[in-house]
Amino acid sequence: MALVAGGVLSLSTGGRTDVGLWQLFSPDGLAASVLADIRAPRTLVAALLGINLGIAGLVLQAVTRNPLASPSILGINQGAALGLALSLILPGLAGAAQDVMAVAGAIGAGAITFAIAGGFSGKTDPMRLILGGMAVGAFAFATVRFTYTLDDDIARTVVRWTVGDITDIRWPAVNRLAWVAVPGLLAAFALSHRLNLMAMGQDQAQGLGADPRVTLSLGALIAAVMAGVSVTVAGPIAFTGLVVPHLARFLFGEDNRVLVPTTALIGAALMMVADGLSKILTAPIEAPIGVIAALIGAPWFLWQTLRRDAFQ
Repeated sequence: MALVAGGVLSLSTGGRTDVGLWQLFSPDGLAASVLADIRAPRTLVAALLGINLGIAGLVLQAVTRNPLASPSILGINQGAALGLALSLILPGLAGAAQDVMAVAGAIGAGAITFAIAGGFSGKTDPMRLILGGMAVGAFAFATVRFTYTLDDDIARTVVRWTVGDITDIRWPAVNRLAWVAVPGLLAAFALSHRLNLMAMGQDQAQGLGADPRVTLSLGALIAAVMAGVSVTVAGPIAFTGLVVPHLARFLFGEDNRVLVPTTALIGAALMMVADGLSKILTAPIEAPIGVIAALIGAPWFLWQTLRRDAFQ
């Protein structure tokens, strides 16, 4: 029901006030064109962003056993944005695909964060993981902001990514996200048993034949690819990957075999609602969807941080 409601809200709102809820049921002429060419791809992109970022956050929280882990908190989103910016400003990388550079930046940032926390040695320190992610993310984003001073055209392009804007999204972006969301969802589901073992502790997982370093590496790779491609489309949207897995656990428990599909559904619903709200709250001017997602997720992050057992 939430998924359907989010889709209807996203499709029925937009710049044209003469194309609303009732035109969804009998689109004709201009209404059909607006729905098919403008609103439908934007709605699907919002849903796919919710799937990608929600699954990335779920996997990261499972492999690190840290409720505060997410692509934005661990610097993965910012690393993807840095890779994207480098593809624009370095002549030698101008021919590289933006998706490839974003994924490379996300993997690099994630690897540095996990190395700081000692994750690749099999013992992850929760506090160092968060602090390392904050440091890596701050450095990467500061470098991205430095690109504003290099060229006006680059600055305008990069600013769009940094605020999380999907206003001008069309069907090619849907295809890019779908080619990552479907394999990523399947890969996360295939990894769900290992994620359940990680919840028992790294030593117990090792004793049951699931090397925690392998699980960590696979999980980080899934999260980096899904978050990296999402950043190329909509920018480093914060907090979605943090909030959605917690909502799924609150509703459906701790079994990752159940959490993977339900996180995808909740993430899609939440982001479509955020897209609809981005067009309503500041009408007739649209707010970036990344701003709405942050307004939803930031209070949750603060609450999780203040919880007494947040780092236990």
